[in-house]
Amino acid sequence: NVEIIANIREMLDTGIPTFGICLGHQLTALAAGAKTCKLKYGHRGANQPVSHVGKGRTFITSQNHGYAVEADTLPAEVGKMSYFNANDGTCEGVDYFRWNCFTVQFHPEANGGPKDTEFLFDEFVSRMLAAKGVIDNA
Repeated sequence: NVEIIANIREMLDTGIPTFGICLGHQLTALAAGAKTCKLKYGHRGANQPVSHVGKGRTFITSQNHGYAVEADTLPAEVGKMSYFNANDGTCEGVDYFRWNCFTVQFHPEANGGPKDTEFLFDEFVSRMLAAKGVIDNA
């Protein structure tokens, strides 16, 4: 829905920290100007390997989606891919430069391995605390 994507873009422009998960990852990428594509088989189950770009770490994640963000369509000045699916190389996360936002396609709250990606919530809380003035004035 075009209206939802416009609302997300407007929300991101406020500076309030945002952590997008699954559909939130896809919608945020669309708000940033990227495209999505339908996966041939989708990513389903609690054993999807996801690797962090540049850190050489792979996590076992829980997923249930049939679309992926096309990382090469994300404007370079807006953000960059942070995680990719180790099986097929598709985008599994984005760090945004333009907004106080990061997103992941997988479900860190599902404890895939068993708490491999719990640190993502620590990152989000840190961003909220750092932006406390922005939040208090909203």
